[in-house]
Amino acid sequence: MGWSTKRKTGLTQRNEKSINGYSVITPNGGDAAYLLGPDGKVVNYWRFPWYQPGHAYLTPEGTLLTRGRLLEETKNGWEIVPDAADIAVEFDWDGNVIWKWDKGDIHHGFYRMPNGNTLFIAWTPMPEGLRERLNGGLPPNQIKTIVEKDPDFMDFLLDGIGVGFRPKKEGGFSESIIEVDPQGNIVKQWFDYDHLSPEDTPLCPLCRGGEWLHANSISMTADGHVLVSFRQVSLVVKINWETGDIVWSHGRPHISHQHDPTETPDGNILIFDNGTHHPIQGRTSVVEIDPETKNVLWRYSGEVSFDFISLHIGGAERLPNGNTMICEGEGGRLFEVTPDKEICWEWVSPFVHDFKGKPNVQIFKTRTYAADSPELTGRDLSGSHCDAINKQYNL
Repeated sequence: MGWSTKRKTGLTQRNEKSINGYSVITPNGGDAAYLLGPDGKVVNYWRFPWYQPGHAYLTPEGTLLTRGRLLEETKNGWEIVPDAADIAVEFDWDGNVIWKWDKGDIHHGFYRMPNGNTLFIAWTPMPEGLRERLNGGLPPNQIKTIVEKDPDFMDFLLDGIGVGFRPKKEGGFSESIIEVDPQGNIVKQWFDYDHLSPEDTPLCPLCRGGEWLHANSISMTADGHVLVSFRQVSLVVKINWETGDIVWSHGRPHISHQHDPTETPDGNILIFDNGTHHPIQGRTSVVEIDPETKNVLWRYSGEVSFDFISLHIGGAERLPNGNTMICEGEGGRLFEVTPDKEICWEWVSPFVHDFKGKPNVQIFKTRTYAADSPELTGRDLSGSHCDAINKQYNL
C-alpha cells in the first residue's frame, strides 16, 4: 500500500473480529522496541541509545529477545559502530539487560528453543572453490558497468533501505545456523554447503553474486525441525536438527525472495512471499502451504490488485483465533485479516527515522500475543507510563 507523509497513522481499522492482541515492533533505524495494544497505543517500550534493534519478540518468560547493532556516541550523535557485527540482547520487562551474545557474525533471524538454547543465523566464509561454482547472480563487472552508466543507480536502489552488516570475507560468504546455550557456548553448528550445492540451488539471476543463499528467517516446528528461508535462491527448507538433514523444501517458481516461514497450528507452512524477481509477475502475497502436497491452501494478496507490496522485508503469523497478522514491512503497516480475507485491524507506523536523508518507516516483522498468553501473564498492559510517547505520535 505504500506510505505517505500525509497518510493517517496509528490505528486505522478495528472491528469485533480482531484478536485484540499485543504486537511487538522495532522500527527500522530506531533505538527502541514497542509493544502495541489493541487500540494501537504503546503499552510498553524498551529504549536503548547504545543499541539499534533490528527485530524482537517476547519469550514465554516475558523477556524481550532482540538482534541488532551496537551504536557509539560521536560528535554527530549516536551512530552505528563501523564494521561491527550484529549482537543479540535479551531484556527484562523493564529494559534491564539479562543476557547478551556477541561472538558470531549473526544476522536477521533467531529463535529461542524449547530447551532454553537460542538459534542464530550467521555468516560464515565460503570454502575454497565454492564461489566459482555459484550459478546465476549479477557478476561484479556487470554491476560496475551499470553504476558507471548511472552513478546514482545504486543510491536509488538502496534509498531508504537499512542495509545491515556484511562481513568482509574474501571469496564471499555462506550461511550457518548456530545453537547457543544460556552460558553463551556454541553447542551445535550447521553449514549450508554441507547440505546444499550451488549446482542444484542457483542464485537468482538478478541478485548480486558473492552471497549465495542469504538466510533471512528461522523458526521451529512442533516436531523439532528447523524452518529456514533462503532469499537469494527463493527456497524454504525444513531441517532435521538432530541429523542436520534437509527433510523438506519448497521454492521456485511458487515463491520468490520470501521471508518468515512458520508452522501453523494445523501443521501447514505459512510464508510471506515478497514476490521480488518472480519470472511471471512480481506480487507480494501471504501463502499457506500443505507440506505434504505443497498445494496452496490459502492466499492473501490484497483487497485490490497491488495494494499490498513489500519487496525485501515482511512477515506473517497465524494467530490463535485463526486470523493472520501481516507485516507489510516496507510501508510500516500491520494488519490482521480473517480467514475470509477481511481486514479487521490495521495500524500504520508513525515512527519515522532518517536514513541517508530520507524518511524510513520500515518494520522487519512483528509478533502478536493474545492478552492471556504466557508472554504477557502478570504484566501491566495499561500503558500509563507511555502517555508521553502516545501523545508525541498521536496514537
